[in-house]
Order: sequence, then C-alpha cells, then structure tokens
Amino acid sequence: MNNHFENIIQELNRQPLPNNRHRKSVGIGKTQTFGVVDRRCRAPDYSAITYERPYLYKLLLDFGNEFISVRWNAITVNTNYQCGIHRDRYNGGESILIAFGDYKGGELEIHEGEMKGIHNIKNKLFQHDFSKTYHSVLPFQGNRYSLVYYYRPTETELPPPSVRFEEGKWFFYRGESKARLTDHPLKKNI
Repeated sequence: MNNHFENIIQELNRQPLPNNRHRKSVGIGKTQTFGVVDRRCRAPDYSAITYERPYLYKLLLDFGNEFISVRWNAITVNTNYQCGIHRDRYNGGESILIAFGDYKGGELEIHEGEMKGIHNIKNKLFQHDFSKTYHSVLPFQGNRYSLVYYYRPTETELPPPSVRFEEGKWFFYRGESKARLTDHPLKKNI
C-alpha cells in the first residue's frame, strides 16, 4: 500500500489539486472527485478533473482495483481537508475511506449510529455507509491525504473508464474512446 501512497503524494505535490468551489461549506482544504459525479441539473457523468488529470486518475484506479472491496465508480481525493459534520448524500451504499501522510490527529469521528465514536483511519481501510451517518475529521497537524471510494448511482450505464499512455502522454478513455478535456460537457468550446 505504501508504494501507492508515495506515488499519489508525489503526483499531488507535483500538481496540487485545485480548490473545489462547490465544497466550501463542508470544510477547509483541497478536495476533488474523480470518476462519476453529480452535475447539477444534468445526468451524472465523469468529472472534469478526471479528464484533466489522467495520470492521477490512473494511480487512483490502480489502488482501487488492488485494495477496494466495495462497488465503486467515484473517488474523492482530499489534501489537508478538514471536513466538518456532514453526510455523503450522493453515495450509494458502503464506501471505503483511508487516510495517509505525515500527520498527527485527523481521526474520523462518526456522530451517530452503531459506529459512533472516533476512528483512527491512518493507513487503514475503513468501510462504512457514510450516506447514513453524520461524520467529520478531527483537527490534525502535518500533511493529511485521504481517499474515499464509493458508488455514485446513475440512471444509465456509463462507458467503463481507463487510462492509457500514448505518444508520451496519459489519456483518459471512456470505453474505447479517447476523451479530451474539450469533450467534457462543462468544458465545451475551451
């Protein structure tokens, strides 16, 4: 697992995540979702950052394919993200969360239900249905990264995602079609 973490951290340091203007009310720090997302008044589809950062998406897919045992099509990546009390309303069923980095503190607190309490998730896979319980992250010091693998229900089946290295570059693929950022519905006419 540590090799995966090192590669992900290296890529996040090489090119930090942009701010997510839609998640400001939930916490402080950087957070982005790769894979399937809700697109406000449109059908769920692959996020723009999935198109923009295919190599990071490949690292996330590799980790998920090796270690994640729940059904998933979305991955939220957090960098030093101090999230407040919330529920993950778009998650469908069980999710898996893991945190890593050179931080102290930053435990997961679940505020209700049979899993209520404080949980150390540093370098540990933690499975839970986060859509059903309020949860948050306790304060931390240092660099804390976390990954949440979950299923985002969709009404129609999307083409399976993959990432391929061609002509010295990484590309995101929707099924067998190479997807470019200018193909993304929110980025048309760039």
